[in-house]
Amino acid sequence: MSVTPIRIRRAPVTEVEILKARYDEARQIKDAWDHRYKRALYEHSSTIRSGGDFADTRRNLDAVEIQVADAAGELKVALNAWMHATTQHERRAS
Repeated sequence: MSVTPIRIRRAPVTEVEILKARYDEARQIKDAWDHRYKRALYEHSSTIRSGGDFADTRRNLDAVEIQVADAAGELKVALNAWMHATTQHERRAS
């Protein structure tokens, strides 16, 4: 006797769910860049305190700052899209 697995039926993914997932992903990316920024800042200040050549750490810090700003912009766009879709969905349901 063989057993056939039963597939769980799931409702189709809605636009709001997709946008929420996009926001969650953007938030995780932003958190990761914030962590990298703190690390780059620590390495830069440590190099300055030890009297080392800090040109490389400064360039790294500048690059990470650009990425943090970009991730913050993406997060804002994702949040706005998710909120807009949520409020539009609530208006349509009313």
